[in-house]
Amino acid sequence: MSLVGLELENGGVLLKFVETSAENGGARHVQEARYPARSPLPPYHRHPKQDERFTILEGALRFRVDGVERDVRAGDAIDVPKGAFHNARNPHDTPALVTWETRPALRTAEFFATMGRAMKGRTRPRLVDAMAILREYRDEFQLAKPPLLVQQILMTCLAPFGRRALTPSG
Repeated sequence: MSLVGLELENGGVLLKFVETSAENGGARHVQEARYPARSPLPPYHRHPKQDERFTILEGALRFRVDGVERDVRAGDAIDVPKGAFHNARNPHDTPALVTWETRPALRTAEFFATMGRAMKGRTRPRLVDAMAILREYRDEFQLAKPPLLVQQILMTCLAPFGRRALTPSG
């Protein structure tokens, strides 16, 4: 099922799906992201099986990739290789518009849709919901902290209580 056109708010960032795996046989997921001025810092994370490319259309974002910070401005792009820990935010006074590609798509659209349902207007999902989501989408998204072993223990213990976050009506 195509999710093109779906708009979600993810921690203050407005996402709009432009192309999903349904349109290209799983090759990529493309979305526009609107970062407000002074956007919050998302968790430091990685995508173990996916590469990302961010193209800045308006404004600028500050990226941290494997511990190195860099501002990327309108007209420039940055590639984040699979497995690299990273995050991005807009620390500036003007909004930023970005095209954000993930290759291969895997279940990126479903991950963001599930996160959107679980957040329900909050900046972060409930812990039990987060553990269920992280367990289900571990090929798409992994946190840098706590250590992976601790995350796995938490997922095993808490994910069953967050199962409703994984259902569209959850």
